[in-house]
Amino acid sequence: MKKIKDYLRGAVPLFCCLLFGLDSLAQSYLSTDSELIVPRVYVSTGISFPEITTTMRVDSKSGLGTEIGLENDFKLNNKLSVFQLEAMVRLKEKSQIVFGYTNLNRGNSFQFEQDVNFGDTTFYAGASADLNFDVYYYALTWRYSFFDKPNWNAGLSLGARVVQFKANLEADVNARTYSQGMSVAAPAILIGVHAGGYLTPRLLGRYSLEYFQVSFSGVDINILETDVSLQYFFLENLSIGGGYATNTYKVNEVPLSDNFSGKVLFAFSGFNQFLSARF
Repeated sequence: MKKIKDYLRGAVPLFCCLLFGLDSLAQSYLSTDSELIVPRVYVSTGISFPEITTTMRVDSKSGLGTEIGLENDFKLNNKLSVFQLEAMVRLKEKSQIVFGYTNLNRGNSFQFEQDVNFGDTTFYAGASADLNFDVYYYALTWRYSFFDKPNWNAGLSLGARVVQFKANLEADVNARTYSQGMSVAAPAILIGVHAGGYLTPRLLGRYSLEYFQVSFSGVDINILETDVSLQYFFLENLSIGGGYATNTYKVNEVPLSDNFSGKVLFAFSGFNQFLSARF
């Protein structure tokens, strides 16, 4: 938690510097080219290359489950190439809405090195097992630009997130198969800051930071997302871009969930590359 707070404190001066930088660069650009770039829609699709860390515990009605690190204990791949999709629509002069989607699917066959309590099932050391762990990420964000200048804007955001975790664990012991599954969707409302602007007529930069925290009656959810990107329009309405994003999700119990009790700590960060069109 301290790390997240330090991250947020460091982001404030970064965001202020970005505002001054955008104002300076955009104004110098406009002094030589008065044509305003105000597309209504941006659509981007591409590949991200995240490095992933996952810790989880699935409890039963009779007690706590075993806390396991999926990358260390179950040898799931911690580096992937995953598809991502994003669309941004300018609603009015100062507001826009952003949609985002991605999913991460991983699986592995391994042998238990220790006894593991996973939900209502105990898997014993030495058993051969198969694990599938999938994550589906849905994002919807409304942005309002308090600073809405020609070719750049900045302001606050309000976002809704649903991150769905699905896990299925099977083990074979003495010609018998034991299985246990888990599926939980963690909804959240995030608040944040955003900024974006054309640094040159063809080079567009963006930055965003969004955060959420809630703690009550054993429920503890923390989410932090950041994203910075640059894209270059090699054609009038078509660009290629790259960026770096971080996402951290800490979920301890989920309100209104009847089929999950436990904890999930899921974090992924890395570079991405994408193709974008503006209309």
